[in-house]
Amino acid sequence: MRLNYFCYFRAIAIVLIVAGHSFQPWSMNNTIPEMMIANIIIGGTSFFVFISGFFFHFVFYQNFNYKRFIVKKSKALLIPYLLLSFIGFFFILSFLDLQPHHLIYETNTIFNSLILFSKYLWTGNTLLAYWYIPFIMVIFLISPIFLFYIELSIKQQIIIFIIMLAISMIIHRPSHEIAYRTTYFLFTIHSVIYFLPIYLLGIIFSLQKVIILKFIKNKAYILGLAVLLLSYIQITYYGFYYNFTKKVIFSYNGIDILIIQKILLIFFILSLLQKIDHIEIPLLKYLASISFAIFFLHSFVILFIDSFSLIEYIDFLPGIIIFAIRTVFTIAISIGIAILLKRLLEKKSSYIIGW
Repeated sequence: MRLNYFCYFRAIAIVLIVAGHSFQPWSMNNTIPEMMIANIIIGGTSFFVFISGFFFHFVFYQNFNYKRFIVKKSKALLIPYLLLSFIGFFFILSFLDLQPHHLIYETNTIFNSLILFSKYLWTGNTLLAYWYIPFIMVIFLISPIFLFYIELSIKQQIIIFIIMLAISMIIHRPSHEIAYRTTYFLFTIHSVIYFLPIYLLGIIFSLQKVIILKFIKNKAYILGLAVLLLSYIQITYYGFYYNFTKKVIFSYNGIDILIIQKILLIFFILSLLQKIDHIEIPLLKYLASISFAIFFLHSFVILFIDSFSLIEYIDFLPGIIIFAIRTVFTIAISIGIAILLKRLLEKKSSYIIGW
């Protein structure tokens, strides 16, 4: 069964992920409306987590085979991740005069470089957004837990979801600085705990999609206002628009309300998209089909833009316009590279870019 609205949701998810990495040099001038826009855009990877949970039940659950599932996911995600991480790591060390902030350790010997590379493979911090791959592979490895979860009653599922959500709101996302410390091994585990309720929510949505879609139908205004309100509260009360993060998982540093905002944003978008489920939108379908290729490649495009200061050619424009141009340019070039690789390598391209 093809769900157009969910296909469109995947397309929007990848656009938000790229947009969330394309802010620079948009300073936002510290105005509340601009910071609210940024606050709503960031954290788009939560959408990918939700989508993965949905597909775990919707696609894989009925005839689930653990070995076949892990092999399939390894081919689609892990192999491209390993290859592109190595290329990115080698490129940054070899060709960039100014290394990105995350490569801050001594790499003057092959041994040190290998040790550093192994750390970044576990944390996914070699390139933007790559942390998602080791995180989601750990999620896939513990799939038997989710098989058990699916068999529970809806009441039990919701209770577990609420408990895990409360934990996430306390522990926050892991700070990327963890990846550079001796506690780097906790980074991915911290991510798994934090994003687990979003994954569970994706499973619940797949199980109860008819009921949930009926409930959120015509509630886009309410959900949208709730998203705006939480964004406003974070900016005015907490004083920042970006993700809640912590270096120490068991420390207390307030309540993360951004994860609630992202959940409401998910259902706000789904509420809108179900209205156009009957409409064929080829562009969104294409973006959805190529979403993981864009995911894997957009970090390289952004690295290229930053390394060669391409934004300087349009820095006379308002920051928000530059942000929009940078986002569209990054997506377009990523798609162009993906198409080129697909034509050159045909089916083998899936081992490089997941498409």
